[in-house]
Amino acid sequence: YEVFCYDIFMQSVSKTPRFDKLLDEILANLTPHSRVCRWAGLHIHCEGEFEISKGDIEFLKMLRVPAPNFCPTCRRIRRLTQKDSSRLFKRSCNVSNHNESMISIFPKECPFPVYDYKYFMGDSFDAFSFGLEYKDGASPLAILFALRKVFPMPSFLNKDPSTINSEYSNGGRNLKNGYYVTGCFFSENLWYCNSMNKVKDGMDSRVIDESDHVYGSVYSDHIYKSSFVYFSKDCTDSIFLFGCRNCDKCFGSVNLRNAKYCVWNKQLSEKEYKDFIKSIYPLSREKIKDMEDKFWLLVKSSPINASANTNIENCNGVLLRDAKNIFDATASKDTENVRHIDGSFFLNDSMDTLFSGGHSSLLYSTINTGNHSSNVKFSSHSKILLDCEFVFNCSNLSNCFMCFGLRDKSYCILNKQYSAEEYYKLLDKIKYEMLKIGEYGDGLGMEFSAQAYNFSLSQIVFPLSEEQIIKLGGYIAEEPETNISNEQILTNADIPKYIDDVNDDIVEKAIECKVTGRPFRIIQSELQFLRKMKIPLPDTHPMIRMQEELAMFLTAKKYQTSCKKCNKKIESVFNLEEGYNMLYCEDCYKKEVY
Repeated sequence: YEVFCYDIFMQSVSKTPRFDKLLDEILANLTPHSRVCRWAGLHIHCEGEFEISKGDIEFLKMLRVPAPNFCPTCRRIRRLTQKDSSRLFKRSCNVSNHNESMISIFPKECPFPVYDYKYFMGDSFDAFSFGLEYKDGASPLAILFALRKVFPMPSFLNKDPSTINSEYSNGGRNLKNGYYVTGCFFSENLWYCNSMNKVKDGMDSRVIDESDHVYGSVYSDHIYKSSFVYFSKDCTDSIFLFGCRNCDKCFGSVNLRNAKYCVWNKQLSEKEYKDFIKSIYPLSREKIKDMEDKFWLLVKSSPINASANTNIENCNGVLLRDAKNIFDATASKDTENVRHIDGSFFLNDSMDTLFSGGHSSLLYSTINTGNHSSNVKFSSHSKILLDCEFVFNCSNLSNCFMCFGLRDKSYCILNKQYSAEEYYKLLDKIKYEMLKIGEYGDGLGMEFSAQAYNFSLSQIVFPLSEEQIIKLGGYIAEEPETNISNEQILTNADIPKYIDDVNDDIVEKAIECKVTGRPFRIIQSELQFLRKMKIPLPDTHPMIRMQEELAMFLTAKKYQTSCKKCNKKIESVFNLEEGYNMLYCEDCYKKEVY
């Protein structure tokens, strides 16, 4: 009787009664079971048959969505396809009567129009001019895609007004002097970086917190005046460290604690250390490569916390920090009660998200969405949302559905404005139809991605052939054009060996990438930083360096292995096939190292 009364009550207050009734019937009959992924047999990464578990069902009921038809890996692929791998393209602007070229994260092959970011965000651009009427009897997703095909993408995504002098940056907030960086927050003077937070002066680095003067480092925090530092914390004036804590003036070492004057994990006197450092300077590219090879041999033969998790409780995943009650997650921090997520921060009660969060909750199937958002589904590259679904490149919306590029709006569908009463009536009709014909629940397919698959994070984590990409709905793009015109191009043999031998006129020349042969330039501020850090000029194109950083420890990828010490089955961010021979579970690692 109580259940009956509750059902009657819920129906009386529902603003989408037909949809909610049908969804309640579906969810009421949902029990743990196996199903076959819709991409089964189409590519090598698909899991084929996968489980809808009791834990999944609890979240599906909380978030009010039906069970997905794609396996967790394929769902990840579909999300990762929406994220670029840090390439920039020189291309034309598709605004009518605009003939100028512009820099964009989207290539010329992008199947959707691309507008200059300033124009897209300006008063001259009217997102409502693209509005469509919903037509009964048509596929709602087909109508949404029709709008997708004509509505422009901004040349960059999620640029914040707080960003200063960072023309070639994408995403992030409170960034100053960022050059070719993505997803950086409260930082200053960065070059070729990704996911930096409260960092001053950093280059060729990724996922660094609260640090100053950092080069070539990954997944570390509170680092000062150091280079090539990995999974370390509170370290100063050091080079080549892995898994270290509170170290000062150390070199080529692994798992050190409260150490000073150590070289290759051996304790030296202050004089011996200074003599060693004097012997390796000035640094050349060849010398760095030799030391790097020796360093990684030491790392791979040392005990390693396979998951790279810290301060977690009841978590399943890798690269997690300050997290609780998480299942199947990677590269996330300050997160609680989530499933099947990657790259999230300050996120609660959510499922199937990528790079989403920012003090948000109740997100489902979102990409780069959050910043104080709640109850958002199937959306990408948007922020400050409440009760929204299928919104793209939007900000500060409430109660909007199937919209693109809107700001500060409510009660909109397909980029048309409605009253609250009209909105909920039409919303109920569309969502009911989608649910009835099986279009509601799986989110965005590859065909919705403005990013070429071969230049997306998906290709780094889950590489596919061109034939597979096209078959699954994605597209392929060519490498971006070089911005070099008449500058003198230096080969590897022409580049000065040591940074002290580099003249200021290097900024007027170009360097030929040793990997791709494509020339690239050094800018003045970059040169000054390299001199300060005593690092030689790079001989590899910045895009290649950034891609190598992304591929080093993959977001959205984990490996199954066993603890070398206790033989317990564990998950690892490190690939055993790459020579990591001492992968430990967290408990064994703590006993061995701390």
